Amino acid sequence: MRPRNKRDSADFGLSFLDCICCGFGAIVLLFVITMGSANKIIESLRDRLDMVAQRRLSEIEELDSQVVQVAKRAMVAADAVNEAQTQAERLSSMMETLSRRIAELAAGRESLLVELDEKKIEIAAMQKELEVEFELPDINLPVGLPIESNYIAFVFDTSGSMRDTRTDQIYEAVIEKIQNVLDSYPEIKGVQFLDADGRFILQGTPGIWLDDRRETRMGALRVLSSYQTFSNSNPTPGIFRAIRSLYQPDNPEMRMAIFVFGDEFTGQAEPILDRLETMNPRKDNGKRHVSINAVGFPTVLRYPLMGAHTGMKFANLMREVAFRHDGAFIAVTSENGR
Repeated sequence: MRPRNKRDSADFGLSFLDCICCGFGAIVLLFVITMGSANKIIESLRDRLDMVAQRRLSEIEELDSQVVQVAKRAMVAADAVNEAQTQAERLSSMMETLSRRIAELAAGRESLLVELDEKKIEIAAMQKELEVEFELPDINLPVGLPIESNYIAFVFDTSGSMRDTRTDQIYEAVIEKIQNVLDSYPEIKGVQFLDADGRFILQGTPGIWLDDRRETRMGALRVLSSYQTFSNSNPTPGIFRAIRSLYQPDNPEMRMAIFVFGDEFTGQAEPILDRLETMNPRKDNGKRHVSINAVGFPTVLRYPLMGAHTGMKFANLMREVAFRHDGAFIAVTSENGR
């Protein structure tokens, strides 16, 4: 066997090492070359990311600004809402106050109109030198009631002379006569009840026609029998208000009648008649818009010291009113209603 040559071994070792070094150098060179290109890419990406970040930051700042503006607007809107609510509450309170005031004024208006009518009558009476006297009718001869009426208003004198002195309640004979008149009209469309001063005796019904039902009639009679409000001995304010508040000129089916129940009249007759001519004129067919009837009671006629002349004045006045206004005057000849 040939012995290994030391030189051959050394050459082989150096050649291998050269190859390794060359390869490593090539790798390093490739890495350097690659790193240079990668750095450019990274720088490019970083620049692009910086641009994107700047744009996003700008958008965020703009959004923050918008959020601040929206918050300010929301605060302004909230203040406006609070102010509107405060104003709404204030207006609501004012409306309630005004509504109450209007209701009070409406309630007082009718009273003022009644007082105004009375003042007009007083002024007219003072301008007259002598009251017109009418012939006293034969009170034993009742006149028939008109039957064509379909809306009826009752006006009651609730003064002391129409009351039982023991109980201060309206005489039973008066209630009985009212019932008799109601029975004469079994079917009507509307009914209403006032005292001589023009107050509606059923609460909450001013100016409103009530449906004619048995319950309404009986309820009104019960209220009237124990009615605590004393009226003046002058039925004309009640007549005036009944015409003014209840007559409906636009209702072609309305045939309204007024029935007055009383015993005294303390005013002047002619101004009343003149006033009624204005308030209740004749229609084209010659008839009055409202027929006016009366039932007279002799509570003071038989007692001169109590003022029999006021009873005569009532009979004279209502006889003439009924005659002129298509109605009837019925005289009750005894205190027990006969």
